Amino acid sequence: MSWNDSGYSLRGPTGFTGPTGADSTVTGPTGPTGADSTVIGPTGWTGPTGAASTVTGPTGSTGATGAASTVTGPTGSTGATGAASTVTGPTGPTGSTGAASTVTGPTGSTGPTGAASTVAGPTGPTGSTGEASTVTGPTGPTGSTGAASTVTGPTGSTGATGAASTVTGPTGPTGSTGAASTVTGPTGSTGPTGAASTVTGPTGPTGSTGAASTVTGPTGSTGPTGAASTVTGPTGPTGSTGAASTVTGPTGPTGWTGPTGPTGATGVTGTQWYLGTGGTSGAPGTARVGDIYMDIATGELYVWR
Repeated sequence: MSWNDSGYSLRGPTGFTGPTGADSTVTGPTGPTGADSTVIGPTGWTGPTGAASTVTGPTGSTGATGAASTVTGPTGSTGATGAASTVTGPTGPTGSTGAASTVTGPTGSTGPTGAASTVAGPTGPTGSTGEASTVTGPTGPTGSTGAASTVTGPTGSTGATGAASTVTGPTGPTGSTGAASTVTGPTGSTGPTGAASTVTGPTGPTGSTGAASTVTGPTGSTGPTGAASTVTGPTGPTGSTGAASTVTGPTGPTGWTGPTGPTGATGVTGTQWYLGTGGTSGAPGTARVGDIYMDIATGELYVWR
């Protein structure tokens, strides 16, 4: 800046702007991330499910059994009876004989004689002959015959069974069934169970399902998670991109300003103007060739040479 004799300062036209300095090679620090948007954009379509894995992971251990339900559902109707087994299982051993009844039922009347059997039963073994007595008792005198007894004496013991007949006699008719005993004899002990049948009978049709229980039993504890599958199933195709959010999230704070690039070269200085009086004698001592001087008294212009 220059001063003339009148104390005015004049500035010539501004020179051309120098070339832009090279870009800074130092990146300013990144500004902090802006706050998350509070509006969620619409969810994109879900892609199709990938193909099922062809490798089954190991089965996890079974969780503990839940507590039994305290409400019994209604019993379903009984299924139809399965067909009878066509194989007879082995006969179990005969149970022990129950204790003899202590009450004798009345004797039924003798039934008519049955027709003769056309099948001869097997002959039983002949019992051994008892030893002959070696002592003969003395015979007592015969007493007088007493009056007939009005009381039936006890029945004598049954004599030894004679040798079995070798000829089967005709079977007598079956007597009529005596009146049923009014006293039930003690039940004999149950014989051992016969061997299980080796042939399974046909399964009967399944009965109808009973009505569902209206009370849910407690949930059993979850078993441990099975080992992760070692084979990755194929990835399903990517779903289409969801629509862009219509709400702009808040702007993050401005990052730090990078360092200033180098200053461009100074442009050529333009011609300066000066104001003064008295013709060229009023030009300041700093005037250069080409500067313009104006005489403010006359309004004339001069070029400094």
